[in-house]
Amino acid sequence: MQFHSFDEDYLRRLRDGDSHVERHFAGYFGELIQLKLRRRVRSHQLLEDIQQETLLRVLKTVRDPKGIQDARKLGAFVLAVCHNVSAELNRSEDRYDPAEYNFDEHAATGQDPDAPLINEQRQREVKKVLAKLDERDRKLLEAKFLDELSSEEVCHRFDVQPDYLRVLLFRAKARFRQEFVHGARPAP
Repeated sequence: MQFHSFDEDYLRRLRDGDSHVERHFAGYFGELIQLKLRRRVRSHQLLEDIQQETLLRVLKTVRDPKGIQDARKLGAFVLAVCHNVSAELNRSEDRYDPAEYNFDEHAATGQDPDAPLINEQRQREVKKVLAKLDERDRKLLEAKFLDELSSEEVCHRFDVQPDYLRVLLFRAKARFRQEFVHGARPAP
């Protein structure tokens, strides 16, 4: 992730509803929020809720005449709002006892009719992105995630130490994510 510094022009354009700046804002801070919370939040749905609520509150504050005045503080403000939203939503989830009804078990019996098509489409997208990566990254990701080899097996296959495997996987996943996001953008 490349860090971005914000200036008054960026803040003004965000305040005015410039769609290009709004897309950048949502993409940049959405990724930053996910990186910050991915290990702390229990479910993907809760992570998305926190991300959306954070971005909504920040945009609302930015557009308020009494809102953020110093563009350099935008990043810190977003992370502070994210922290507060995360605490609120985690607290609200803890108030309820888990349901006795096992939703996962019942959802498995009534499979979504579109699921095979969606899975097939995702598999094609993943293969297309993997094909764009260099050979080592592609083989590493395939071994770990598609072939589901253990870390020990992957270390042996690539002749690397476990600590270095984590670094290699991190870099390969970052390149995959970058290619995936780049491929998902609509053509200008």
